[in-house]
Amino acid sequence: MKKIVIVLAIMFLAATAHAVTIKLATLAPEQSPWYDVIRGMADDWKKATNGEVTVRIYAGGVVGDETDVVRKIGIGTLDAGAITGVGMGEISSEVQAMQMPMMIQSYEELDYIMSKVSGKLESCLDKKGYKVLNWGDVGWVKFFAQKKVVYPDDMKDQTMFVWGGDTGVLDAWKEAGFKVMPLAITDMLTSLQTKKINAFSTSPIAAASFQWFALAPNMSDIKWAALIGGTVISKKSWNKIPEKYRPELEKIAVKRGEDLKTKIRALEGEAIKIMVKNGLKVHPLPEDAVKEWTVRSKGAYPKLLTTPELKAMYEEVNKYHLEYLSLKNK
Repeated sequence: MKKIVIVLAIMFLAATAHAVTIKLATLAPEQSPWYDVIRGMADDWKKATNGEVTVRIYAGGVVGDETDVVRKIGIGTLDAGAITGVGMGEISSEVQAMQMPMMIQSYEELDYIMSKVSGKLESCLDKKGYKVLNWGDVGWVKFFAQKKVVYPDDMKDQTMFVWGGDTGVLDAWKEAGFKVMPLAITDMLTSLQTKKINAFSTSPIAAASFQWFALAPNMSDIKWAALIGGTVISKKSWNKIPEKYRPELEKIAVKRGEDLKTKIRALEGEAIKIMVKNGLKVHPLPEDAVKEWTVRSKGAYPKLLTTPELKAMYEEVNKYHLEYLSLKNK
């Protein structure tokens, strides 16, 4: 009996010696479509490695804003993050070129441009020590406010949330004459309750998942930008995973990212319908309002293009943007 116990103990120690736990953080709350995809990927990884690789998920911003997540991955207290393009832009500014306001106006265009530049963006992140496991959608960024907003001037008497640390966006809004408040996104709810801010921009699914819309129940129906996201892992943590498993785990992650795109694109309209039933007012924008937002947005591009690397990537994205429009109009 004693020998059996010893053998079992040795087997247990041998198994746990190879076990890897990946600590992954995300702002996505549980019961959200983003969390479901992350949870699915974690379950698939565990199954594919017979339990040798497990993913511990810290959801709902419990470890902080995306700036905190990126910083903690950098110092090794976290291994990975399922983050938006804003967080990815903290790592490599080039990612922000995909989210220039009033530029990309359809998912077809987004997919076309991403098919051209995703490899280069992944290379930029790789140089900073990160591996991109997948890309995904967060949805179309729209304005939510405590008062009706149709034209840019309607926003001027409201204080707009911007991500803390995003100096380019902050300067661009200020130069256009708007009042803005840089905050961590984890402070959004409290700031709306205390009227520290009166407006914010995000996707409808995010506004519904976090229940922010209840405190800013006017949505401007504008395609401000297609907010992208993805799952990144530090290369140091990725290399801790046994090499024999990496190709399959990468394949699983990519598949889950594609599943997320399909899910988000299908759910966005449903999220708006649910919010409307719960008090949201949707304000369509007439053609002249869209034109005014576009002119003002593009006028702010010099302030948003804050690094030489970002400027170069913007030129490439814009090339494919124009190429897409040309193909579409043929």
